Amino acid sequence: MHLEIKKPMGLVMEDNHLIKALVFSIFGDDGPVPEVTLLNEKDGVRTYKKENLKEVKGDLDFGALLQIAMKSISLLMGEHVYQDGEQLDEVKYFGILPFPDLKMDGLTYFFLIPDTKARGSARASTFTILVDEKNKNFFYDYWSELRIIITEQANKLDRMMPFDDFSSIVVNLLKELNSFIDQISYPISLKRNVKILFSGLDNSGKTSMILGLEKKYSRLINVRPTQGVARHQTSLMGMTISVWDLAGQQKYRENYVRDAELYLFDCDLLFYLIDVADSNRFDESIAYFSQILDAFRNFEESPPIVVCFHKLDPDSDPALKSHVKDLKQRINKISGDFFIKYFETTVFEPYSLITAFSYGLVMLNPNREIFRLQLEKLANTLGSRSVLLLNEQGMVISDYSRDSESGKVFELSAPHFTILYNYFVDSILKLELGSRSVQYVIDDNVVTFNVIEFDRYKLFLMILHESSEKVSLIEDNIEDFTSKVEDLFKTYY
Repeated sequence: MHLEIKKPMGLVMEDNHLIKALVFSIFGDDGPVPEVTLLNEKDGVRTYKKENLKEVKGDLDFGALLQIAMKSISLLMGEHVYQDGEQLDEVKYFGILPFPDLKMDGLTYFFLIPDTKARGSARASTFTILVDEKNKNFFYDYWSELRIIITEQANKLDRMMPFDDFSSIVVNLLKELNSFIDQISYPISLKRNVKILFSGLDNSGKTSMILGLEKKYSRLINVRPTQGVARHQTSLMGMTISVWDLAGQQKYRENYVRDAELYLFDCDLLFYLIDVADSNRFDESIAYFSQILDAFRNFEESPPIVVCFHKLDPDSDPALKSHVKDLKQRINKISGDFFIKYFETTVFEPYSLITAFSYGLVMLNPNREIFRLQLEKLANTLGSRSVLLLNEQGMVISDYSRDSESGKVFELSAPHFTILYNYFVDSILKLELGSRSVQYVIDDNVVTFNVIEFDRYKLFLMILHESSEKVSLIEDNIEDFTSKVEDLFKTYY
């Protein structure tokens, strides 16, 4: 199905240029430098090489461009990134970075250029595309398309080259980006708008899960089937979320598939629920899920999908586990290139709902890989097994585990951590006690909570230690960690 893109509405551009600058930076012998810079100036696009950057006037002067190079490379580069024989093709990261002094935001792509003369036989490099901060939603709205355009040009940088060769590739990248901008449109807004669908058969638990996430457990009794589409709108960290609860009765499902452009189009995230206790309807549920995937394919959209094997309650029949295994195999056969993550959920274990929902939201965050890198660096410094970064609602912003076993320990202990987290928030923060950190011992593990405070938000750092020996190192490292996370959090959504 072909959908016509409407005329642009309210797109803010000075001098008819959405992209203000394109900076290609390399970690050279003297540190990060802007190797090639393209600036949209009043008389057109001008190219600067690193030797004549001091000629640049205005806000994007030599100092600002050097800051962009240093910030984009240093935030993503660590000793683990391309040492120890790691494959260069595996080191590729995208992120959206704020540059508040310039009143700009940048879409940055971090990658490596092979160079046998360099440490690790590669040069850390970045493309940074700058727009006015009021236009940053352009990056979010066209995230997938921009990634493809940038990656295609970056793949041509397979070796160190003379300036003219570098410049030619950077100029081609800007041309491709401007060509793409000429073809698209969108009504720009100050907040990012996200459409989240909850779908599945009737009685699969969609509405109960949404109510559970809202912590309105008193309303779970006698929940009535959704009629048509129930829409809820909320705001989370500067992002407007529209939650669509799609009724699961057959007559409604037929409408959603037939008029998919009204219901399924422009979906950012799908939660698909399957009642694992109702084996008689597995075939029906898989068929409906397949129809939804076909609709996404027709729209050429590929939103992340979270499949919840729901109503897997603590006292459920152990045989239900075999149902989960079978369902995963059947879904994998029809999902193709769609990214699908599986969770086992129940309203009787609130953490299972929060974990699934948090993971889905994290998939909408373009900085998720950078957040994880920062958590990994902190964990390595502290010798920690796992680290969680949570918001005030207990939602997981990002996480890192040293290995799968550590991740499972964290997962299995989640109910205990939830109790501790709630106690920590209630007794320490709400009562405004002096301490902003606390330490617990669970079995052979040490768990610490630390508060990270920003102007508008509080975040909580939960760390699983093997012992108490390095707990004291948190205070020595949390300030540096906080400064890096604060910048990332400004463009979290």
